[in-house]
Amino acid sequence: MKALPEKLGSVGAVIAAAACPVCFPKLALLGALLGFGALGAYESQFFIAAQALILVALVGHVLSYFTHRNGWLLGGAILSGAAVFAGLYLLGSEAMIYAGLAGLVAASATEFWGRFRRRPQWINE
Repeated sequence: MKALPEKLGSVGAVIAAAACPVCFPKLALLGALLGFGALGAYESQFFIAAQALILVALVGHVLSYFTHRNGWLLGGAILSGAAVFAGLYLLGSEAMIYAGLAGLVAASATEFWGRFRRRPQWINE
């Protein structure tokens, strides 16, 4: 059984990471506590994969636009994706990156939950 100080250190790391969500070092500490430190060698591959997944999300929103025809939702998703890449390559701002990711999550959640509000239309012949 772990000693009490080790348990409190883990709880403290979780609280610190939750209090500072845009702080990569705190999230790295949390990941190391969970045993993800061994994945540090693959950081560049994860970075490329995250960018590819952002592009996949944008393509999904464009394809989804043809179904729901909601321009605001598509525009928000495109602006959010642009904010992520602007934060990475133009401004060097972590806050901009996280704001873009939050926008993509919000646009995806809106589309996802919008499907549950739609009722199937019964055709009586």
